[in-house]
Amino acid sequence: MSDIFLGNIKISTDSTDTEYKKVCDSLYEYNVRATNGVLKKPGKDINLYLKDDSGGVIGGVFCETWSYGLYIDVFWIADGYRNQGYGKAMITEVERLGKELGCIFARTCTFSYQAPEFYKHMGYEVFGVNDEYPDGIKQFFLKKKL
Repeated sequence: MSDIFLGNIKISTDSTDTEYKKVCDSLYEYNVRATNGVLKKPGKDINLYLKDDSGGVIGGVFCETWSYGLYIDVFWIADGYRNQGYGKAMITEVERLGKELGCIFARTCTFSYQAPEFYKHMGYEVFGVNDEYPDGIKQFFLKKKL
């Protein structure tokens, strides 16, 4: 893309890591101000790992907490360990930890080829679907009161 000029201002794809960080940090600071600090509550990440008897990682769930919500960002379990109750145990534990921190709801998104039925089974309700992907793929947005 070539630069687009709007008078003395330009739109550009060129950037540095410092410029990227400035935009992200500025948006975060704006959001904290706009929410009177609620965005930062409770503000603690919850990361759990599922390990086998030799200590090898066979799964994990990584969550953020903000605006009194628990956001399940990454959740994976190795194929050979699925459908054995480990996922249920991990989600139950992150919900417990989130609630302990003061979270009043949990939310996540997942694709049709991932785990929408698992989350529904865990009590999550779909509040949005993006069905604009090719090949019938859908993205589900889910939430649950804690």
